[in-house]
Amino acid sequence: MGDFVHASGRGPTSRTFTNRNFVAVTSADFLARTAYQMAKTPLLPIFAAGLGAGDAFLGLIVSVSTFTGMVLKPLIGILSDRWGRRLWLIGGTVFFAGMPFVYQFVQTPGQLFAVRIVHGLATAIYGPVTLAYVTEITGARRAEGLGWFGLARSGGYIVGPALAGGLLLVLDPVTVFTIVGLLGCAVFVPILMLGEPEHPDGLVHSALTAQIRAGLGAGLKTPALWLAGGLEAVAYVGLYAMKAFLPVYAL
Repeated sequence: MGDFVHASGRGPTSRTFTNRNFVAVTSADFLARTAYQMAKTPLLPIFAAGLGAGDAFLGLIVSVSTFTGMVLKPLIGILSDRWGRRLWLIGGTVFFAGMPFVYQFVQTPGQLFAVRIVHGLATAIYGPVTLAYVTEITGARRAEGLGWFGLARSGGYIVGPALAGGLLLVLDPVTVFTIVGLLGCAVFVPILMLGEPEHPDGLVHSALTAQIRAGLGAGLKTPALWLAGGLEAVAYVGLYAMKAFLPVYAL
C-alpha cells in the first residue's frame, strides 16, 4: 500500500501518476473503453441492421446498454463503498471480456437487445468505480488525476470506433466481436495488478437501505446536479442518434 496516496491528501504526491495502481487503472479503462466502443459503433448498428432490425428497434438496441448503466450506476457505487473497489472492477472486466463472445450466437434483433442489456453491466460497473478508485489514490491532486484518467478514457472513445471501422473493411461483424472479446480479456492484466485503495473513512457499514435513501435524498436536493445532468442528456441525444444511424446510412 506504500505507493497509494491517501484520499485525504496526506502522503507523497510526486509519484501519484507513475505508481503502479494509477497506471494500471488508467490502462485498464483505456483498453476496456476501446473494446466497448469497438462493439458499439460502427459495429453494433451494422450488425443489428444485418439481423433485420428496423430503425426504431435499432435505436433501442444501441441505447439500451446506456439505460442499464443509468439505472445501476448509483447502486453499484454504493455497493463498492461497502465492499471495496477491486472486487467490482474484476467483475466489470468479466462482462467486458465475456459478453463479446456471445454475439456469435445471436440470430434475431430481440436476442441482440437482451445481450446489450447484459453487456451494459460492464460500463455500469466501470463508470462509478474507476472514478472512485482514481480519486482515492490521487489525494490532493485528484483533479489532475481525473484529467489524465479522462484523457485515457477519451482515447478509447477515439481508437475503438476507428479500429472497428478498419476491421469491418476486411472482416465480418461476428469476427470483429470476437476480436473485441480478446481485447477485453487483455484488461485482466492491469486489473489484477491493482490493490485495494485506502479509504479515508473506511468502508461503509451502515444499513444498505439507509445508505440508498441518503444517497437518493442528496441527489434529489442538489439543483446543480440536475442542471449538469440535463445538459449532458441533451448533448447525448444528438450524439447517440448519430452513433446509431450514421454507420447504417453511410454504407
